[in-house]
Amino acid sequence: MNRLSLVLLLAAGMTTAGCAADAPLKTVGPVDLPRYMGTWYVMGNIPNFAERGKVATADEYSLRPDGQIDNIYHYRKGFDQPAKTWHGKAWLPDPKDASRWKVQLLWPFRSDYMILALSDDYRVSMVGLPSRKLLWIMSKDRTMDDAVYQRLIDIARQQGFPVEQMRRVPQSADDVGKPGYQ
Repeated sequence: MNRLSLVLLLAAGMTTAGCAADAPLKTVGPVDLPRYMGTWYVMGNIPNFAERGKVATADEYSLRPDGQIDNIYHYRKGFDQPAKTWHGKAWLPDPKDASRWKVQLLWPFRSDYMILALSDDYRVSMVGLPSRKLLWIMSKDRTMDDAVYQRLIDIARQQGFPVEQMRRVPQSADDVGKPGYQ
């Protein structure tokens, strides 16, 4: 990530300073939806029942002709296990605001998807729910610099997320068992 990306990421975090946990979440400004598409590796999350214990997780987004978004969740139950996928969809409740999505991985359950941080090079993103119960830090690369990860944790803390619950997601077998990882 270049210096400009880090400056913009930090600026986004400073705009959220002082937010209480009950204040509305602040999303990033305009999002170029086609540029956001692609595979996002999950670097860390507040684990939930569906993701807990999974490794090499990633969300793959692609625009559909009908304007919706295909959402394929990739995961393994262990690095010695076969890769698996869940197929879902997403859409923009307001087509003018690509920072706020609705996601449905398992019918009939739907969830909000709010882009809370996004680097200017579209390589790093942080997504959360308005309830602040779930949060994901993602990268278009399988690794993330620890300092970048920590800056995103700081932004999440400022927005009222329980960051002490965050766990890194192993993206390689070398990550398994490291402190702070699932």
